[in-house]
Amino acid sequence: MARYKAPRSVIICISPQFVAEQWQIFMMQVHVAYRFGGHIHIYLTSIIESYFKLMKEYERLGYITIDYWLRIKFTQSDTPYFEPNINTELRNQAGAQTDCLLQYKLIHSLKEAAKYIAFFDLDDILFPTEHRTYLEEFRAEWKLQPNASSIYYLRKEHEFVKAERLSEFSFHEIVKSLKSSDTLKRGKVVIKPHRHNSTWIHASQHETPENRHTVEHTSIIHVQRPLQKNSENNMTRLWKIDFVESEEKRKFRPVDLKAIEKNIWRIRNLTKIKEIAQTLPSEDFYLPIVFQCYYDALYLESDVKKTGVKNCPNAELCEMPQREEFKCLHSDAEYSSGPHMEPFTFHFSNNSFWSQDI
Repeated sequence: MARYKAPRSVIICISPQFVAEQWQIFMMQVHVAYRFGGHIHIYLTSIIESYFKLMKEYERLGYITIDYWLRIKFTQSDTPYFEPNINTELRNQAGAQTDCLLQYKLIHSLKEAAKYIAFFDLDDILFPTEHRTYLEEFRAEWKLQPNASSIYYLRKEHEFVKAERLSEFSFHEIVKSLKSSDTLKRGKVVIKPHRHNSTWIHASQHETPENRHTVEHTSIIHVQRPLQKNSENNMTRLWKIDFVESEEKRKFRPVDLKAIEKNIWRIRNLTKIKEIAQTLPSEDFYLPIVFQCYYDALYLESDVKKTGVKNCPNAELCEMPQREEFKCLHSDAEYSSGPHMEPFTFHFSNNSFWSQDI
């Protein structure tokens, strides 16, 4: 259903999270977004329970909106061996982002719920260096190319050393440890909702690339490489990237850094947050598994050469062991299957809820 009002003028649609455990990256994203006038709309498929409780507190405080993103399930099918989720592209990120777009799109011909919508991953951090807010930044960029169908931010890979406990989490320490690569990689877009009816993972397939306005002065800080303090971080050996001291962090305004740090300190000391902090995971478990699996699916060609068939890139074939000490919550729903028909049988869901059942 469309929303008649957006919490803020800028909505940041975050692609679906699965076996989510990187609460440190969430803390970076949510506080940077809040500082610069953005509201996060985040989709969840599965998440560590304590991390979910942390998100729910931020939702209660008005920083984010949490939404369900369901895996496909059938109550009945012609064969018990059919697994439809294997045929989804990157767990249907494009579907989630289009859903988010439609929630904040035109209400009627004169009014939009949101002025701008950004389509990011959780680890895509946009820190504007030329303007004080996202709203000012996006307006200024559109003035440079008024007929642009979207504005396009390239991304730079970054690594940082993350805190093991929420009580130790410091934005100043993250910035201090931030390192970047020199390579600019495929980016993400910000749009005006009335100009789009759908989108895709990086940009809409229904716009001419020449009509996208590429931002020159700022790139997205892609923090795909969170480093643990007391670990060999074997994941970094899999995908070797040369990192140097980040140039971006030298552009950060001290007043912004101070305000972000102050807000983190304030929320971190709330009684409920302190309780949740005791149960958050302090070391990675799922990240190396997912990283290896995605690396194999997206960057290795061995399976394609052997079989001649290229699978849809997703994590459905990854083996995700259940942790005894950290339970997961999953998005679930009441699923229904219509009668068998040719050429299509309709399967649908209603009444989504959070479940501990796997």
